[in-house]
Amino acid sequence: MIMKKKYFTAYLFFLFSFAIHSQVVNSVLSEGIWFKFSVDTTGVFKIDKSLLQEIGIATNNLNPKKIHIYGNGGDLLPESNGVFRYDDLQENAIFVEGEEDNSFDTNDYILFYAKGPHSWSVNTTSQEVTHKQNIYSDKAYYFITVNNEDGKRIQNTVSISGNPVTEITTFNDYTFYENETSNLFATGRRWLGEEFSLENQQNIQIPFPNVVQNEPLKITVRAVGVSGLTSTMKVNVNSQELFSLNFSAISSGSDNLASDRIGSENFSNTSSTVSVLLDYDNGGNPSARAYLDFIEISGKKQLISDGFQFSFRNFSAANTSGIVEYQIQNSQNIYQIWEVSDHINVTSIANESSSGNFSFKAMGGDLKEYVVVSENDYYTPESVANASIENQNLHALKDINYLLITTSEFLEQAQRIANFHIENSELSAKVVLLDEIYNEFSSGSKDITGIRDFIRHIYSTNSSESTKLKFVCFFGDASYDYKDRIAENNNIVPVYLADESFNLAYSYVTDDFFAMLEENEGSMSPSHSLDVATGRIPVSSQKQASEVVDKILRDYNLDSYGDWRNTITLVADDIDEDSDREIQSGVEIIADDIKDNKPVFNVNKIYADSYVQQNSSGGEQYPRVKAAITSAIESGTLVFDYFGHGGENGFAQERFLDVPQIKGFQNENTLPLFISVTCSFSRFDNPSRISAGEFTLWNTTGGAASMITTTREVFISVGQAFNKRLIASLLQFDNEELSISESLVKTKNNYSNFQKFFIYHFGDPVKKLAIPKPNVKIIKMNGIDISQSLDTLKALSRVRFEGVVTDNSNNTLSDFNGNLSTTVFDKPIDKVTLDNDGFGIVNTFDSQESKLFRGLASVENGNFNFEFIVPRDVKVAYGNGKLSFYASNNVQDKAGFNNEVIVGGINENAPEDTLGPEIQLFMNDESFLDGANTNASPNLIAKLSDLSGINTSLTAVDHDIVGILDGDESNPIIMNDFYQTELDDFTKGKVIYRLRDLSVGPHTLKLKAWDTYNNSSETLLNFVVVSDSSITLDNVLNYPNPFVNYTEFWFNHNKPNEPLEVQVQIFTVSGKLIKTINQQVQTTGNLVRNIVWNGSDDYGNKLGKGVYIYKLKVTSTISNISTEKYEKLVIL
Repeated sequence: MIMKKKYFTAYLFFLFSFAIHSQVVNSVLSEGIWFKFSVDTTGVFKIDKSLLQEIGIATNNLNPKKIHIYGNGGDLLPESNGVFRYDDLQENAIFVEGEEDNSFDTNDYILFYAKGPHSWSVNTTSQEVTHKQNIYSDKAYYFITVNNEDGKRIQNTVSISGNPVTEITTFNDYTFYENETSNLFATGRRWLGEEFSLENQQNIQIPFPNVVQNEPLKITVRAVGVSGLTSTMKVNVNSQELFSLNFSAISSGSDNLASDRIGSENFSNTSSTVSVLLDYDNGGNPSARAYLDFIEISGKKQLISDGFQFSFRNFSAANTSGIVEYQIQNSQNIYQIWEVSDHINVTSIANESSSGNFSFKAMGGDLKEYVVVSENDYYTPESVANASIENQNLHALKDINYLLITTSEFLEQAQRIANFHIENSELSAKVVLLDEIYNEFSSGSKDITGIRDFIRHIYSTNSSESTKLKFVCFFGDASYDYKDRIAENNNIVPVYLADESFNLAYSYVTDDFFAMLEENEGSMSPSHSLDVATGRIPVSSQKQASEVVDKILRDYNLDSYGDWRNTITLVADDIDEDSDREIQSGVEIIADDIKDNKPVFNVNKIYADSYVQQNSSGGEQYPRVKAAITSAIESGTLVFDYFGHGGENGFAQERFLDVPQIKGFQNENTLPLFISVTCSFSRFDNPSRISAGEFTLWNTTGGAASMITTTREVFISVGQAFNKRLIASLLQFDNEELSISESLVKTKNNYSNFQKFFIYHFGDPVKKLAIPKPNVKIIKMNGIDISQSLDTLKALSRVRFEGVVTDNSNNTLSDFNGNLSTTVFDKPIDKVTLDNDGFGIVNTFDSQESKLFRGLASVENGNFNFEFIVPRDVKVAYGNGKLSFYASNNVQDKAGFNNEVIVGGINENAPEDTLGPEIQLFMNDESFLDGANTNASPNLIAKLSDLSGINTSLTAVDHDIVGILDGDESNPIIMNDFYQTELDDFTKGKVIYRLRDLSVGPHTLKLKAWDTYNNSSETLLNFVVVSDSSITLDNVLNYPNPFVNYTEFWFNHNKPNEPLEVQVQIFTVSGKLIKTINQQVQTTGNLVRNIVWNGSDDYGNKLGKGVYIYKLKVTSTISNISTEKYEKLVIL
């Protein structure tokens, strides 16, 4: 659209290079009564009595001298930190008609000069002008208040004496035409207007009156073409073909998605309107299309007042030394002329001529801006919703370690995180609302640079190093649409978008802009550094916000402790094209780095090309990789790190991680740091398409609460180098303990490729990786101190270890009482990739994955011991195994390892054992009965016992803990990694394994297990899956029944691990309701038995003896489905 009324006539954009004002201590909004209103263009605005009332000002007994208007204009704030901008709102000089009588009467009004949202960049030397479209808002905002002080008023300009060196009778003017209706690829800042496809010609009329005859005008046109063939747009002005925009062909598979062209040419024009005809030639491609970006027109106009207000300036005067004299024709049409070069301090110019012209003198040498004020042509401001502004004072904030920036909708949830860290992390934390930031730091406009300026203000006002700002959380989703043009937009806490909009390898979305706070920064140079650590929680509803905060805080709970924190999972894509050749070898380098620098961690390697690839109607697939990923997530891993191809729907061309799989993750208490160095996995800024990364964060039953993830296409070389450095920082190779987001900051600050902007942290930026502290170590093996020559872990030998939990200096912690989890690994083995896609690349990598023993032991006063029998299946060859330790006392957790114990050989004198293990099978909990009902994704519970212990080694074939579902021997379920012994008893243990998405109806599961002597047993469990689309209630009863003053309500259901609302209503036999019990329950299994009743009615009165009816109603809090059953009870 053409701006200014319907047409936008230029306002110049001044570039200041002054130092930023000294910082304001208190905002003007901190006291008084304030109201906000908006303007949509630049010029002189009028506020009369009725509009004052509409805005919110009470006009009864209003003294107009006490009216103040504040605002800094609507120009885009300078992104460079070192460029001048106003700190806090500035009072504007205004004109008030009729204020002399101290009463705001019906005919009184206010005139003031406002700067609208769009502006111009002007070079007076080259006489080049470029419009600056405000990408954030089509409105500018001002603030009005009334207090006891006289307001700032427009003063008269000091007249200049002397003779002018030149007379000015013309001025330079410019206008632009731009519509913003389409963002072609949902990325970047560039929005385009008219589409040329079916309609290949469009004519646009642009008013440009009072042109100087025989002076050329200049037109600039910018447009974008999208076609697989070359195409052309001809630009015709006033029926004359001036130039063409030639669009390049877009190659299939190219990162470039569109051809962007701009052209300019001079032309002559004698009419008051410029007619621009754009003619698109698709080059023979019917699917080709082009889009107009903008049209700019600039040139000279005569200084003639025609009864309308207009702004003017003159480049010649700006380049002239000495006095110049302006002559404006038709002074009878001029009410006033204001100089508005400093729009805060507008001055009024007196007419120095008694003839028909308005004449005044000014000093040349600078570009000055003026506006002709007409009594019959004013713009009208608009009142806004929620115009009343509560007092606020962000400028007074200081000594904040942690800022959380959000909207009022999410204030409560953001405050929960802030409160947690105030109470537990010794941080000063503050939740700040976006609208308040905008009011004080961007004059009410949604300019994201105001957010950065606020953060910079807090960063620079600390009183000591310990109170310095360290963390910023952006609590809310963001969108590529700043102006809410798309349906269901969710631009809640906006994000920085690159100007590049047609190449996904160069167009980025980042919060790094807000964290570059030094004086010379703000230009998004890859060489600039981050000064604070940021994280984003991309949520769009209160429910979603509550669920994600629950999840983030749950990650700090004691329930999250476990030996899974000793595991790092590395996942590598296979080779699908030549550029992928280094993917797996790069991941293996990281694995070696971990082994060399932090051997306390156990590395789980899932390299896709080491698995058999299967072909199906849906394409190539890796079902075992898919299962391995789910197993790794659900069994627990401190870090899950994927490197390879991917996108918004998941990992890899073979989709071995997809959205349904992510949504099904069940790892509530084992939430990893999820790293996805892959293209666009978490492209969160497109509200029309939810990414796999967002689903990972939003999953209420699992997924991840902290993510380092990518939002655009990342080059393989960039991802590989960045990932290597990131892991080194995260796992503390240099023993520097940083939060996850601080590790990301450190990595980015030591990496200069611009694609680092693509890499994001989702989650709480204060969160640290839950690395257990050192140390846990063994001191004796079979009663012999480990400083002496140790025995070997031989097959079938019974081994006893003793050890201690220590502090960082290896002093025994005598007050440490808790549990120890031990995993004993066999020797590493070499594995090879399979070259599934025929590129001739076979990689060898080592893997230490066979577990000889995994058990629990008590730690008392810092001491522990445990024993087990080494499985017969241990490889006879000698080599170094590994003992991995994890200890917890519900206050802290510790970890340690030993990789000096030798494994190999066989105990020739082992006692005989010919009996297989005892096996008991259940679904969801141990009250399950054979043949009973269960849900579609139940937890299988297998209780195993054997005097020699259970074999979990992977060394031998067919000696696994294996499940066979419905007799399908071709798809065995290997459960070795899910077995753990009972506390202090290696002869007994349990497998908990989740089955998934079973069909409704009867099923069987056969489980076979082996003891360490390779004796086997098996057993069969029958069960019936009922539909998850409804709630099934079985075995509804109350116990005891009959009862006197205590009974429990029991029932079985098919919704384990799901919060349920339970209502029990008791009725007399005649149907009168006398008691209602409401309670929320959540069970890991199918049985509920914790709803109790004492036999009293709703008023606390004891019920009489007799028979009563009760109704049990159960409602799912997730799906809102419900069911109910009636039963009888008897009170004695």
